[in-house]
Amino acid sequence: MRFVARSIVAASLVAAPLLSAGVAVSGAPAGAAPATGVAHYDHVFLMIEENHPFNTIIGNPNAPIINALAADYGLATAYNSTSDPSEPNYVAMLGGSDFGITSDDPYYFPGHTVDAPNLMSQLVAAGLTWKGYFQGMPYAGYRGYCFPTKCNGIPDADTQYVAKHNGIVNFADNQTPTELAKMQPLGQLSTDLASGQVPNFSYIVPDECHDMHGAPPWCVDSGPFGGVGDNWLVSTGDQLVGQVVNEVTSSPVWQQGNDAFVLTFDEGNGAPPGTGKVATIVVTNHGPRGIKDPTSYDHYSLLATLQHGFGLGCLLHSCTANPMTPLFALTGSTSVPVLPSPVTQPNNGTNAVSPMGNGTGGPKISLTTCSSGWAAVKSPNFGPLDNNLAGVSAASPTDAWAVGEFYNASNPGVLVNEAQHFDGTRWTEYPLPDVGLNENSLLGVSELSNGHAYAVGYDVNAAYQQQTLVERYNGKKWTVLASPSPGREQNLLYGVAALSDTDVWAVGGFEDAASEWHALIEHYDGTSWAVVPANDPGTGNLLYAVDAVSPTSVWATGQAAGPGFPGGALLEHWGGTSWSVSPTPTDPAATLTPLALAGTDADLTLAGQHETDTSPNTSLVVDGPPGGLAIAASDNRGTGENDLFGTTVAGDGSRWAVGWSIDPATGTHQTLIEERTGPGAWTLGPSPDRGTSDNGFSAVTTVPGGGMWAVGISGSTNPRTLIAYHC
Repeated sequence: MRFVARSIVAASLVAAPLLSAGVAVSGAPAGAAPATGVAHYDHVFLMIEENHPFNTIIGNPNAPIINALAADYGLATAYNSTSDPSEPNYVAMLGGSDFGITSDDPYYFPGHTVDAPNLMSQLVAAGLTWKGYFQGMPYAGYRGYCFPTKCNGIPDADTQYVAKHNGIVNFADNQTPTELAKMQPLGQLSTDLASGQVPNFSYIVPDECHDMHGAPPWCVDSGPFGGVGDNWLVSTGDQLVGQVVNEVTSSPVWQQGNDAFVLTFDEGNGAPPGTGKVATIVVTNHGPRGIKDPTSYDHYSLLATLQHGFGLGCLLHSCTANPMTPLFALTGSTSVPVLPSPVTQPNNGTNAVSPMGNGTGGPKISLTTCSSGWAAVKSPNFGPLDNNLAGVSAASPTDAWAVGEFYNASNPGVLVNEAQHFDGTRWTEYPLPDVGLNENSLLGVSELSNGHAYAVGYDVNAAYQQQTLVERYNGKKWTVLASPSPGREQNLLYGVAALSDTDVWAVGGFEDAASEWHALIEHYDGTSWAVVPANDPGTGNLLYAVDAVSPTSVWATGQAAGPGFPGGALLEHWGGTSWSVSPTPTDPAATLTPLALAGTDADLTLAGQHETDTSPNTSLVVDGPPGGLAIAASDNRGTGENDLFGTTVAGDGSRWAVGWSIDPATGTHQTLIEERTGPGAWTLGPSPDRGTSDNGFSAVTTVPGGGMWAVGISGSTNPRTLIAYHC
């Protein structure tokens, strides 16, 4: 791409305001002179929030800090996003174009890595510096698409850090170790500000719980604007904006040179897509106070302004965009208005536990006529919105449970628990007990031969804190059992394995006060649940699955982010007195993330995803004897992403794994089933897709006495339950 030179007018700290001729600016100081260019800037901090149109933020009492910044400094009142969905907007504001990107697929997908100049490469060529600061990123230089790694699954498996909100990595020249190392966790910004060693350009992206996006299972979903969940997300994002702005404006850097802090939103959900108006606020240390600029701007205008301010050339659409000159003018002002206190959302009700709801029976089905292979069976759903099944377990051919979540039509932005029971003739759906009025979700279930069952997941309590959730079925009804939540605000359980009513294990993760994730293991002795110390090496550990062989042999698996790329698989073993780490194979070119396991002490199988930073995820199967596990040759459907979420050992000794694959041409998810055909070898099996919509399996279980059940979702807009049976 061609660089086009732009004239730059340097200005002193006491220079007159540089205002574009003919632009009406409310609150501009008297005697404003026409602009001849954008002032020179030494440091610019750009912070990006998510998915909120202008009128949902400006004037919103849940965002007092953002509104105070808009009133005290400078607000662009006609600033529009450029694309839809998120990823192309982040790319556009750094490269001058969205380069035809129309989805949020990983940056290493075809068409999502762009070999073109960008703001970062311009800065480096000019001898200037940049850094990215990302909340939720586990370590500097992280190359993965998301963290925690299980960010594409069933049910709604969102994330905290995600590369679709990081336009830097979409550019080929930023995918080298040197440039990737400039991407760092958000906490590093505090260190750099305190030392005065900040780059010329700081790119700041909160995680999905603090950028107003919403991210089940880590925090509430967004829901409708002005709803309970959205109000919490807005106030949470507003509070983080205040923290970052206060740190920036009180730092040594803010006292030197010309500096600006810019807050914008990726898109405003406008019509047509990509044209929504969003709030964009410019805070300067020596610039305007209390102005509103009605000039038509967009993300290309912001890029053009940064290029002018740093003395760089333009790129593509930034060459013809209006620079935001009035908002970056130098007036000599030095005041730093005091920001108001953030809004603390009142508790949403209480943490009272609701009763188990009445069952809704599905159509009668017959398994006696089933042929060999997998076949979808009919299953019920609650209401017209999303119904997701995440876990399944069977005690007999006439007794199986599947658990998950659904959106209640009366409260469409809040996930609540559901379970389905098979009695030999039909699946019946039950709304299970919920803790409070906020989100409740079940992710795993384990059934005993006596008809009792245990299910685990998380709930978001009345104070919006994520807590572990355990429910027990005693043969007659489901009830909530108290369980520990050692993390400050985030705790959840992914998997459960019951040996008896006095010996139940559950695994997951929790986030500590330093925002680091740790493996979480809990045990139930028939009376109470207690945390059992996990062997928690390094940082960024979560456990996704557990399988109990005997009281003295229990296996759990998950991810270990470690100090750098690639991340490793984590496998832990309970030997009767403590948990220890068991060796797993590694791949120097890819992160291995097991999401499920099954087997025996002589032959284990781990299934999940195999992630590089150059191609879509491929299916991961690791199997063999403990201590001698090896990466198996697993098959994949097509050239798109393949993920395995469940695995089981069938009654005849065969081994199976289920999940989904993604067609890169259409973005459609298709069910994925693999079977072990020999030592270290897995092959694709026929999958029961339903039409052309999304379909995927989240879990699979063996039925004692014969058969297997697999569960998941079917449907693109409002997914429905998907249940399949194998004779």
